[in-house]
Amino acid sequence: MRIFNAESPLMEGLSKVADLVILNLLVLLCCIPVITAGAALTGMHYVLLKMARDEEGYIVRSYFKSFKENFLQATGMWLIFLVLLSVFILDLRLTGGAAGLELHLPLVFRYLLIAFGVYAYMAFLYAFPLLARFRNTIFGTLRNAAVLAAASFPRTVAMTIVSIVLPLAAWLFKPLIPVLILAGMTGPGFVCALIYSPVFKKLEDRVRTDAPESSSEE
Repeated sequence: MRIFNAESPLMEGLSKVADLVILNLLVLLCCIPVITAGAALTGMHYVLLKMARDEEGYIVRSYFKSFKENFLQATGMWLIFLVLLSVFILDLRLTGGAAGLELHLPLVFRYLLIAFGVYAYMAFLYAFPLLARFRNTIFGTLRNAAVLAAASFPRTVAMTIVSIVLPLAAWLFKPLIPVLILAGMTGPGFVCALIYSPVFKKLEDRVRTDAPESSSEE
């Protein structure tokens, strides 16, 4: 039957799902040391963008190619996010989250802190995809991620929702935990890649026009 033909939409879809599961397990494995999580996420986004554009080749080889090439920058950027996360959690506790540690500041400070945390998370969603696709310094990448989070705000909101729906659903409905383990990172990540791909395409065209040597290799 044509439905089971290797090039049928059904079989291509199943093949993509299988690739996402393999990639997800690979990313989880590479995140176990924690310090390597940044490189693991960068490699993941490198592959996911190719998948979103139907350019993927060998999943494992492409993943480790990006993992190795971006390891130092990705690790540095990951450590920055960990520090920001630690400061954010501590500040939440100091502004009213933990008994005995409260600073009794006006409630508006707590709201501003939460707003900053949400925006930092939005920038985080762009940071590692940018590192996977473009050559830049760590702080240049972080700056561009923060700019993109604001400049493409509707897409950013969509990416934020997509990234938290599955973990939240698994937390509320425990039978979804296996799904979270098999595709909890690459599933939402793939949808996010579909969302930010047009934005990256415009940036790539601009880079090729202004400074061809600054864009990363496919």
